[in-house]
Amino acid sequence: MSETTEAAGTARRPFWRRREYWLAGFALAVLGGAAVAVPGVMAFRGLGAGGAHGFGRGFAHDPEKAREHAAFAIEWAFRAVDGTEEQKQQARLVVDRAIDQLAPVASRHRDHREAITRELAKPQIDRAALEDLREKEMALADEASRVAVAAVADLAEVLSPAQRAELVGLVHRFHRHGSPPAD
Repeated sequence: MSETTEAAGTARRPFWRRREYWLAGFALAVLGGAAVAVPGVMAFRGLGAGGAHGFGRGFAHDPEKAREHAAFAIEWAFRAVDGTEEQKQQARLVVDRAIDQLAPVASRHRDHREAITRELAKPQIDRAALEDLREKEMALADEASRVAVAAVADLAEVLSPAQRAELVGLVHRFHRHGSPPAD
């Protein structure tokens, strides 16, 4: 190996500036979305049929269903990256904590959704009341997002860097994006 090549090899960019680590973060966000944020996502999907149809039926209303789904997602993801039982247990604790934090957020969202429906059913539209409810919903969305991001970061710390990179590759294959781009 020449001196120039060796110098170039030691001048590698810091890990936080390398693409594969950002892609690993994306992969963990996908995992976190599936395993952690299901109640929040289901709660914040709008004024629809009360979260009672389609994928995720009842997750926003039943933390135990969310835990079951999250356990399945953890098992699937950690099996794919040869995760240990200890890692799976740590991940379950992270997810359970996040679900516990998101359950009251989902409940408050349902209350807001009912209040919005009541406001829109009145003979006169109170724009100030609707704006107040919108601001409260945005605060709830921010709270749910903070919980989800913290849980994703905690899940990332459970995995080794090699496992995170492997999970990125899995996400790319699963979503038909091919292999992650080389850095």
